[in-house]
Amino acid sequence: SLATVGEFIDVTGGLTAQTAREVVTRLRDAGAEAIAAAEAFAPDDLSHEATVAAAAADVGLPVTTSAELTGLYGLELRAVTAALNASIIPIALRTAEVVGAGVAAAGITSPVMVMRGDAGATDLAGFRTAPARTLYSGPAASVSGALRTSRIEDGVILEVGGTSTNVAAIRRGRPALSYVRVASHSTAIRALDVRVFGVAGGSILRARRNRVHGVGPRSAHIAGLPYACFLTPDELEGSRAELLAPRPGDPADYLVLRLTDHRRAALTVTCAANALGIVAAEDYALGNRAAATAACAAAGREVRLPALEVAHRMMAAATQAVAEIVGSVMHDHRLERPAIVAVGGGAGALGRAVASAMGLDVLIPPRAEIISAIGDALSLVRAERERTLHQPTPAQVRHLVADVEAEAVAAGAGVATLESRVEHLADRGSVRVTVTGAVGLSSGAVPGRPRATRQQATDAALARGHHDTHAVGPYWLGRGAQGGTRVALLDQYGDIVLDVKGEALPISRHDDRSVLVDAVNRCRRRIGPITAEPTAWVVQGARCVQVPDLEPGTILETVAMQDTEGFPAIVIIGRG
Repeated sequence: SLATVGEFIDVTGGLTAQTAREVVTRLRDAGAEAIAAAEAFAPDDLSHEATVAAAAADVGLPVTTSAELTGLYGLELRAVTAALNASIIPIALRTAEVVGAGVAAAGITSPVMVMRGDAGATDLAGFRTAPARTLYSGPAASVSGALRTSRIEDGVILEVGGTSTNVAAIRRGRPALSYVRVASHSTAIRALDVRVFGVAGGSILRARRNRVHGVGPRSAHIAGLPYACFLTPDELEGSRAELLAPRPGDPADYLVLRLTDHRRAALTVTCAANALGIVAAEDYALGNRAAATAACAAAGREVRLPALEVAHRMMAAATQAVAEIVGSVMHDHRLERPAIVAVGGGAGALGRAVASAMGLDVLIPPRAEIISAIGDALSLVRAERERTLHQPTPAQVRHLVADVEAEAVAAGAGVATLESRVEHLADRGSVRVTVTGAVGLSSGAVPGRPRATRQQATDAALARGHHDTHAVGPYWLGRGAQGGTRVALLDQYGDIVLDVKGEALPISRHDDRSVLVDAVNRCRRRIGPITAEPTAWVVQGARCVQVPDLEPGTILETVAMQDTEGFPAIVIIGRG
C-alpha cells in the first residue's frame, strides 16, 4: 500500500504562497518525499494547485498537480491519479538521471525517448513529470513493434515471455486502450488494455501425488535454472525428477531435474513444445528436441506417464489458461476471428499452441523475441488530454487541440507529421484529444514510417471492400464498391481511422445546411420505436474531429474552426 500524509486546505478565501509553503513544509517534515495537489474543479482554475506546486519546488520536493495529468472532473479520481504519479516521481528522477548520464557518456547526442503505456513515447522531461504514463510500457512496446513490422487489422497480441504472458487487442489496426486501475482504484491514466497471466514459455511443470498438476506461475527464470531443452541429451542422461519450492513460501510441487553432475534444470512449457514438435525451425524458442524428450521422460518416471503424454498435458494446461484470457479479450473488443500475433521469446512455443487450439491463424513477426525493442525504436510520439466539457464550443476544442499538439512537438514530433483526433465522450461529459507524430531523429528530418502511396492506400481500402480512393489532405477517402453506402477514412499510413455506413460530403460554403440535413436524415435508422442517430466527423488538414451534435450550424462552425491550412473540408456522416 502507498504510505501517505496529507492536509486539507480551505481555499474559500484564496491561497497565499506563504500558507502553501507552510503546509508543504509540514508534509516534508512528516516524511513526504513528493507532493500531490488536488483541488475540486481544478481543471477550471489551476491557480491554487500551481501555488502548491511552486511551494513544493521552493522546499525541494517533486510535485504533481492533478490538473497536469487530466482535465476531468472528479476530485477522487484526480487525487488518486496525482498521488500515484507523485509516489513514483522520486524513482523516475533517479532513473532519468542515470539514463541521461549514461547516454551522454556514450557520446550519443540524440534525445532520449521513453515508451508510454499508450504505445506512444515521451522525452525525459515528460517522464520526469508524469512517470505514471509509462505504466504498461513493456507490453505497449511489443504491440507497437508488432504494428510497425506487420500489417494487422484485427488481432490479439500474445507476448510470451519467460514468466508471464501479456494479452492485448488490435482492432482495425489500432491498439485498444483503457483507464489504468491500481488495485481497486481507478485512475485517469489511459494505457494499453493488457491482461497479464502467470503462464509463459519458462513456466515449470508442477506435480502432486505423482500426477501432473499444471504449470507455473513460477518459471525457470524465477528459480534460476536453465531450460532442459537448451541442454544436450548427454547432459540429461541419468537425470531424475525432484520437487522443490522455487522461492520461500512457495509450495514444494515444482518438478525439476537433478542432473548427474548435481546441477538442476527446469522442465518448461517451451521444453514440452519442443518435445511435441510445435516449435518451427525459424523460431527463437527452438531447442534440442531430443533433450526435451529426455527431460519429459525423466519427469514421466515420477508421474507414471510416457514422455510425450507429459508434454501433452503440460501444453494443454498452458494453452487452456491463456486461451481463456484470449477469448475474454476477443469478446470485450468484439473481435470475431482475429489473428494471433505471437511475440516474445516463447512465441513459437506457447503462441503457436494457443492459436492451434483456438483454430486461429498465427503470425510471428520477424525478430519477435526483441519486438519490444523494435517498438521502442520506431514508436510515435503520442500526447493525449481529456477534459470535462459538457457542451464544448469550437473555441474550447481548438484551444485543447493546440495545447496537445504543442505537447507532442515539445516531445520531439515533427510538425508536418502531426495527426490530431478529437472524441466527444457524451457518457463522460468530456472531450479527448489525441495527437500523434513521427519522431524527428535530426533537425529538419523526419524519417521512419513513410506515408502510404496512392497505390498502397487504394490496396488497403480495397481489402476492406472500398474503391474510388482519393486523397483528402494527408488522409485517404474510400467509398463502398458497386454503389455501396460505406465510407472509409485512412490515415497517412494507410491505416483505417473510420469505416462507417454513411456519406462523405465536401463542404466549402456556409450555405450547405440543407445538404447536411438531408444527409443526416438519410443516415438515421429506425429500429422499432428507437431512432439510431448517426455521428458526424469533420476531416480537414491533419485533423479528424468528431462533432458533438448533428446541428448543421455546429458542423459548419467546426469546419470554419478547422479552416487554417487551406485544405478542403470533408464531412463524414454515418454509423459504425
